[in-house]
Amino acid sequence: MRRYVLLGCNHTGAGLEEIGRARLPEEELPTLLRALKLRLGVQELVYVSTCHRTEWYLAYDGELCPGRLTMALGMALEAETRGASVLPQVDRCLMLHGGEVARHLFRVASALDALMLGESQVLGQVKGAFRMATDAGVAGPRLTTLFTQAFRTAKRVRTETMLSRRPVSLVSLAERSLRARFEACPGPVAVVGAGEMANQALELVRKLAPERAVTLFNRTRDRGSSLAAKYAATYRPLGELDDGGGFAAVIAATSSELPVITPEVARRLAPALLLDFGLPPNVSGECRAVDGIEVVDQTVLRGEAEANRSARAEELSKSELIVEEQLQELSYEVMEHELSPVARRLVTTFRDLARVELARVAADSGTLPADAIEEAAERLSQRLVRVPMRGLREVAWHHSTDVLNTFLDAVQP
Repeated sequence: MRRYVLLGCNHTGAGLEEIGRARLPEEELPTLLRALKLRLGVQELVYVSTCHRTEWYLAYDGELCPGRLTMALGMALEAETRGASVLPQVDRCLMLHGGEVARHLFRVASALDALMLGESQVLGQVKGAFRMATDAGVAGPRLTTLFTQAFRTAKRVRTETMLSRRPVSLVSLAERSLRARFEACPGPVAVVGAGEMANQALELVRKLAPERAVTLFNRTRDRGSSLAAKYAATYRPLGELDDGGGFAAVIAATSSELPVITPEVARRLAPALLLDFGLPPNVSGECRAVDGIEVVDQTVLRGEAEANRSARAEELSKSELIVEEQLQELSYEVMEHELSPVARRLVTTFRDLARVELARVAADSGTLPADAIEEAAERLSQRLVRVPMRGLREVAWHHSTDVLNTFLDAVQP
């Protein structure tokens, strides 16, 4: 597993704005993934982007250490995106290699490393990222093995613990605040954005208040009006948000690099609850000082998530044990993949050696036909390879698969 490398940033070491700036432009993803793979000189690549992480999983055979590879990634991002994507400083980036990459991915896919422990949305995002990389032709057998085991881990956590039966997501954590606002104020709701988070926000609104008037604001009419129609909402251009409208709540869920709700806009919307699902934040921090405005953003939700994590400590322990068991399984699987070509080369080597020796004996005695020599050489090679393979498995498991090549060099005729 030493050839796995993980680079990027997440909520454990970087701020939400830094994570957002490191994201790749969605409309260029397939092209950018292929370009980054070539520029970095990596064998395989999967890019995972969620609300609180921007990470690159690599299969890499080169000489660069994770730190230098991170610097190379930073330069490649700025060059390929023309400055649209920027990594944080190296000391704020995540850099893992070997088994720690697998452990991290298993915990991410199982929602054990999520801001909201047990969040059901994360697994779908990881699967989507792997599918994107596969379709773009940048994921191969090594990362397929890694991600397949991650999906198995997530499935076990979901079925063998209570975390999945009491799912938590960014939207569900905000549900309590939105429900209380609806009970206190009968006004309409505004949703800003037309992406996946906006879709979930609209779904939550309709769950809590099926008959309440909803207006969706978005820059592009096609996406905005299409999503609005799905939830019986009204579409309006984003620029008209400044007009106010007596909204009980405004849910912001865009991918804008800059806040879409500034203090000036907030004063026109007041009084209102502002729910910020954006990354980077869609609501300026200064809006908290505006009279009549209540802001619930990901910083507020983080506190609730930590309390939730404490309450689920026992289930978390069970989940971590599952992760370790699957890591062991992955280690064996990776080792078997690396041993397969070794076994084939050993069989070939032993067959050649046996053929030479049997031919020499036949030449001396004149009693062995050519087809008998070939058949005997095949049988001997298949039987002889079993002995060293047992020992090689043990040595490779406890030390390194580098010993396999050393052994092969030693037995070459």
